[in-house]
Amino acid sequence: MQYKTIVVPKDQEAKRALDYDKATSEQLIELVLDETEFKKLWGTGFFELINNIAEVNIDNYEDEAVEEKEKLEKVLASEIFTITIIDKVKQIKSLFEEALKRKTGVYFFF
Repeated sequence: MQYKTIVVPKDQEAKRALDYDKATSEQLIELVLDETEFKKLWGTGFFELINNIAEVNIDNYEDEAVEEKEKLEKVLASEIFTITIIDKVKQIKSLFEEALKRKTGVYFFF
C-alpha cells in the first residue's frame, strides 16, 4: 500500500533540514494518508481547491508546499475544511494552523 505524507516543520531549523531531506521525525508534525483516504480526498477535488486558493500545484507523484503566510491564511479562511468525507480533513486543517503559528509551511509529499 502506498502512503502520502503531509508535514509541517516545527521550526525554521526543521524547515531547513527538510529542504535538504535531513529532517527527523522529531522535527516534524506528520500526517499520513493511506491510499484509500488519499483517493477519497482526491476525488472530492480537495487538493485542487487548495491549489486554486494557494496558487500551488499539489499533484500525485509530486512534492509541493504552501509556505507563505498569506497563502496559509487564505486556505484557512476558505470553506474547504467543511468537506467531511474523511476525518483527516480536520487534521489537515490543524496542520495549516500549526504552520501559520510556527511560521513554517505545509509540505505535501505525494
